[in-house]
Amino acid sequence: MTDPIVEINECRFLFLTDMQQPDYHTLRLVVMEGLPNGPAEPLPIGGAVIVDCTRIEVTDNSRVFELTWDSYVGYAVLNESFARVDAEERYEGTRLRVYSKSHFIDFLSRATFASPEYPGPTQHYEVCCEHHVIEVISMQPPRVAKLR
Repeated sequence: MTDPIVEINECRFLFLTDMQQPDYHTLRLVVMEGLPNGPAEPLPIGGAVIVDCTRIEVTDNSRVFELTWDSYVGYAVLNESFARVDAEERYEGTRLRVYSKSHFIDFLSRATFASPEYPGPTQHYEVCCEHHVIEVISMQPPRVAKLR
């Protein structure tokens, strides 16, 4: 059986389909794999036409994953159109990134009194989807399950 984190990182396209706080300071995400669906068609944009475009959609064959953090220091949801990667930041992973250095870590260290002493060491996780980027700083990694 493949590790669901490896499978998330293998997804070429990923869509956020559900986000909840099911309990006090608990965060649950459901993400689904996007797959090419249908024939290639021309796509008119402005005055130009891009040929051979295929829709990327969630289908019955898409893999579905659930990520749950039992607690967090903070999280943010960004419009993917405004997210950026800075050369100073350091991470591993593609769709589910684990940061060792990031602007979000710097922001939360200035905006909160969270520290290695309280609540203890934290880690920055980022879930990169097609329309959303979800940033989470937590004391524990998420539980990740493949639902389909």
